[in-house]
Amino acid sequence: MQINLINETKSLKKPKKLKTIPTCYVIADIETTGFRADYNSIIEISALKVENNKVIAEFSKLIKQDKHIPTFISNLTGITDEMVKDKEKTEDVISSFYDFLQDYPIVGHNIKFDLSFLNYNLIKYHNKIINNDYFDTLYFSRKVYKDIKSHKLTNLAQHLNISTENAHRALSDCYMTYYLMLDMQKKLSPLN
Repeated sequence: MQINLINETKSLKKPKKLKTIPTCYVIADIETTGFRADYNSIIEISALKVENNKVIAEFSKLIKQDKHIPTFISNLTGITDEMVKDKEKTEDVISSFYDFLQDYPIVGHNIKFDLSFLNYNLIKYHNKIINNDYFDTLYFSRKVYKDIKSHKLTNLAQHLNISTENAHRALSDCYMTYYLMLDMQKKLSPLN
């Protein structure tokens, strides 16, 4: 498979790391069985479409697995083999997510991790790639919240009194990121 053939219509535009918070964007988060896109699987994809600081649409799907979800991952996420056994396959969910994303900038906490899995699977199943502009809340949290030692999403949420209920479930993490974005938006302007 040649990368230069992938997603020809979008490939003319190179994705850029945004330095200001966009007014319209999609927050995305995934849960996986590990850290390597070429070896591990996505078990959940969620996203929030945001326009003018308001959530206008949600996307959230568990993904059927061919292998057993490791116990460590089930303990962390709460996602079990039983929960995913009748769900859609990766190729269907990833295609639906791609359609949901459209041309919106993509936002996430350490978004490059999520993009590595999303793009690996989009290439594998659909010969497409996400090259939307992106905004990484992890990167900007280090500029905005300098007094916090750990910039994990749950630590930032706790610092800002954002609910961490169901942390490590993709949709809950999207909402934590959304509220983090709203707070950063108030504080980020003077930094630019």
